[in-house]
Amino acid sequence: MTLLTATPDRRSALRPLGFVLIASLAVGLAACSSSESSSQQLPIGPTPSISVLLRVGGDAGTSVQLLGTGTTQASLDVAAATVARAAFPNAQVGPPEVATTTDPALIVATVPVQLPTGAMSFDLDNARMSTALQGVHPKAVAVWVCTDDSRSLSVDSTAPGAVSSDIVSGQCQVAGSTLAHDGVTWTAKVSVGAVEPPSKLPYLIGGAIVAVLVALGVWLARARRSGTPRPADAPSPLPPAPPVH
Repeated sequence: MTLLTATPDRRSALRPLGFVLIASLAVGLAACSSSESSSQQLPIGPTPSISVLLRVGGDAGTSVQLLGTGTTQASLDVAAATVARAAFPNAQVGPPEVATTTDPALIVATVPVQLPTGAMSFDLDNARMSTALQGVHPKAVAVWVCTDDSRSLSVDSTAPGAVSSDIVSGQCQVAGSTLAHDGVTWTAKVSVGAVEPPSKLPYLIGGAIVAVLVALGVWLARARRSGTPRPADAPSPLPPAPPVH
């Protein structure tokens, strides 16, 4: 009877290592993506409530977006264009885009804005925003400045509770907020860097992740083959039988 040597189950021993590696890769991917939740920019407060998002991007990536509750699409489309001209008085403002929201309680109005590709700055304040939004008579207004990965951007705000800082790519920073009859005034200065070429970092990270996964698969395959039980004290092959005369 042939005996088999007792060998440890290497596949079981390698499973925790695989889980750790997969978790590490997931964390790396999450770090590359934006950690800012878009729910933070949703309008909050008594209706009509408006969130103004000034999305500063690359060549054709700048837009002014209004998120509203308690108003109408037509009124918000007009207000979006008025806010765009108030925030960027020397820029070309396009017609309202078709709304794509699926939330019946939320109204979204977006107008494209053509900005120069060089470094620039612009000022915001509660008075101009209130004047631009007077057609919808909002009771609560929050103004945000957002950026993509093609431009650097910083916001210096005097609004209560606002944190003046540089904005991480793909995130938003509040410039100021106002409630009806609260008497709060604020100003904000926004500095925008020149348009830069797309970063190659995501592609480099993606390539490194693929290389690590391939190496891990090869290593696991080799470990599985080397862990196959082999017969102990297997008899050597018998010599060929002598010829019969």
